[in-house]
Amino acid sequence: MLKNKKLNLILVALFVALETALFFLVQTTSGDTCDAVSYSAVVLACLFMLTNLAKTKNYALMQIGLICTVMADLFLVVLEPMKQLPAMIFFSGTQICYFLRLYFNQKSQKEKNIHLIIRAGVSVFAIILTIIVLKDGTDALSLVSMFYYANLILNVIVAFTQCKISILFSLGLLLFLCCDTVVGLRAMTDYIQIENSSELASSLFGTLNWAWIFYVPSQSLIALSLTKFKNETNTKIA
Repeated sequence: MLKNKKLNLILVALFVALETALFFLVQTTSGDTCDAVSYSAVVLACLFMLTNLAKTKNYALMQIGLICTVMADLFLVVLEPMKQLPAMIFFSGTQICYFLRLYFNQKSQKEKNIHLIIRAGVSVFAIILTIIVLKDGTDALSLVSMFYYANLILNVIVAFTQCKISILFSLGLLLFLCCDTVVGLRAMTDYIQIENSSELASSLFGTLNWAWIFYVPSQSLIALSLTKFKNETNTKIA
């Protein structure tokens, strides 16, 4: 982690300025240019985490989580055609890393045990529900996606119980969830008919890229969640 507070604040300001510029460029460009700008925002967040370099579990988990996000978006945003299954596997890796950060930040072993039981139960339930609903249409992508989404929801809930530790992380995960909810609603239109004139269709398919409206700030906040000015106790790697 950078020791010079002034330099650290300068880097934070530069990072926020660059992500803000990329945020607006995502909404005002199209095609390959938009894809390049979008992916750059994710890569920048991952690189910024290096300014918080420290021998801690929190840092290691956050850096790995952001690397998994970069890899996931490589398959979704950069490569053509997109490869959804490996992308969702990497996104699942991201949420597992964030789960572990939240888990290690819990104070008592009782809280940790309850957390593990609930997470295991919800994950299994999500997979079983997918099989029941989709039946013969169940595939690896649907199972991994539901596992991922269930764990993202749990991460948001647990993060807000720890918001005094890192409110930026909590807000980042919430925006992450908003992004994926938009993506899920967009995918849902493949199965249900929505009139082009409806309010939902207008929101999802209008001129604004709603998923990235949430996604860029989510990655920025997650990357900022371990910055030096945050009052957070990191757990050292054994």
